[in-house]
Amino acid sequence: MLNLTTGKMSSRKGNIITGESLIMDVESLINEKIKERDFSDAEKDTISEIVAIGAIKYSILRQATGGDIVFDFDKSISFEGDSGPYLQYTCVRANSVLEKAREVSRFDLDMSKSDFDTLKNWETTELERYLYRFPEVVERAGAEYAPHYLVTYLTELASVFNRFYANNRIIDLNPALSEQSESNGSPYKIALTQAVAHILKSGLYLLGIKVPERM
Repeated sequence: MLNLTTGKMSSRKGNIITGESLIMDVESLINEKIKERDFSDAEKDTISEIVAIGAIKYSILRQATGGDIVFDFDKSISFEGDSGPYLQYTCVRANSVLEKAREVSRFDLDMSKSDFDTLKNWETTELERYLYRFPEVVERAGAEYAPHYLVTYLTELASVFNRFYANNRIIDLNPALSEQSESNGSPYKIALTQAVAHILKSGLYLLGIKVPERM
């Protein structure tokens, strides 16, 4: 049963919320959250719908089957931490990095030119380990009919990627820098980012959650 943080829903108390009204309420909260961003009204409506449905699905699927589900409006729409919007935003962020990489024509994506010993650090190593686990997590979630395993994995992967993003120069768009590969960014780190974007989008697809183009 789906309950709210204010308590259990009851027809006798008149506090039943239908699925349609829940989506509309969450959409309204998301719309308020992004109202100052540089999106058209049509884009805001599209983003709000996709993110709202993702927030609700995440909140339901993150919990093991068989128990009551507590839906928290504030936590469900957070762009940080344990939420659907957090995963969607991380995927959008990774795609944005890749788009910038494609725009830089001088950027050389030849992986054979990367010095992996120089580029690898604990963050890249941790990210590689999480990327490697995706197939086994999907297999377990499917075999046990337990989507919360996949939800947990994707949330942890997003957290690991965001640390990597914060502490590493993936691509540098400053034309004043030298043309050496490390100054322009790293093909290896872009490849990691591409893998993260692919796995996040694929994992969210398996959970029935779409990813907006912008957030």
